[in-house]
Amino acid sequence: MGRLRALGQDDRVVALALVLLGVVLAMIGLSGRPPDLLDGTVVERYAVWWHLLILGCAAAALLAKRSHPVRTLVVVAVLAALDGFLGGGIAIFVVLFDALYTAALITSPAVRRRIVAAVVVVSVGGPVAMVVTGSAPRDAVVMFLQAVALYGTPLWWASDVRQRTELAALETRRADLERERADLAREVAADALRIAELDRESAVREERARMARDLHDVVAGHLSAVAIHTEATLTAADTSRDRDTLRAVRAGALDALAEMRSMILVLRGRPDPVTAPAGLARLDALVAAARSAGQEVVVVGDPPDPLPAATDHAAFRIVQESLTNAARHAPGSPVEVTVGGRDRVEVVVTNPLGRSGAPPLSTATGLLTMRERAEALGGTLDAGPSDGRWVVRASLPRRAS
Repeated sequence: MGRLRALGQDDRVVALALVLLGVVLAMIGLSGRPPDLLDGTVVERYAVWWHLLILGCAAAALLAKRSHPVRTLVVVAVLAALDGFLGGGIAIFVVLFDALYTAALITSPAVRRRIVAAVVVVSVGGPVAMVVTGSAPRDAVVMFLQAVALYGTPLWWASDVRQRTELAALETRRADLERERADLAREVAADALRIAELDRESAVREERARMARDLHDVVAGHLSAVAIHTEATLTAADTSRDRDTLRAVRAGALDALAEMRSMILVLRGRPDPVTAPAGLARLDALVAAARSAGQEVVVVGDPPDPLPAATDHAAFRIVQESLTNAARHAPGSPVEVTVGGRDRVEVVVTNPLGRSGAPPLSTATGLLTMRERAEALGGTLDAGPSDGRWVVRASLPRRAS
């Protein structure tokens, strides 16, 4: 099927087929005869060959119809007029149909308007001339209808094909634009994911920096105690007091080493500014601040004591972040804070789900920073809805691993 379509689009094949059509029509006597004024001449004797010769020239002109459509149309129209003067043949009108269709299809709008104007003049001028010269109106009407069928059909056909082609081109362009818009949307979504990932990484870095500041101040306090007790030892004369002072120096030094080790494991040696420490010793102040803001907070259990600074600060920050999110997503609702544990520090904060029913920390960075603190110390943190309440459960080691 594709091969036959390709042959139908080959101008040489079309020209040869038209010549063969003319030969077949001539063989069955449909080639036309010359008018009366040429009777008895040599033209009458060779009328068939004249028609075939003119048809061959017109078919050869069709080979240039795509590169020079207007010139081809003029040449074919002149040859068709000459053939009509010699009696007319059916095949030449098929050639004229093809040339007119091609010119109306591929030329510019301005040229098409000129072609349509010429067709209108010929279609109307011929019948008018017949009426003026005394022909019957019926013959003029028949000639007009024939002209419309012969010249109007290729123009209409070319216009329809051109419109369909333009519509197909518009559809293709629209599909390309839709693909471009889809690609742009995918790029925007990818950028949004990258930005979200950068935000998460930034939140983790900020949380680690805050942990560094907390631990840094604790280590500085221990080392300050070592310096003070050492100074006291140097100036004291009592032997028993010297022993107590040395014991205090040793304990402070060991604590300082433990806290420094925790800081190194969490921060990997990154220096940060010094800020005030925060631990479970300040839990009462934190609860009082939440209650003054209108939140009902109930504390169950007592914080284990003593705790390493890293674990103490992480537990405090987890409670602080949980209370902040409860106040944001479920303001005024009761919050229960449970702190306890022996081998491990267990922190559980529960509050009702927000009015929308959405998890308070499902899309925020609070859950990410709390989990980062817990996992940095070798602990775990889980958060999620349970029986209509939002539960944050953290398990932290008594010593940073």
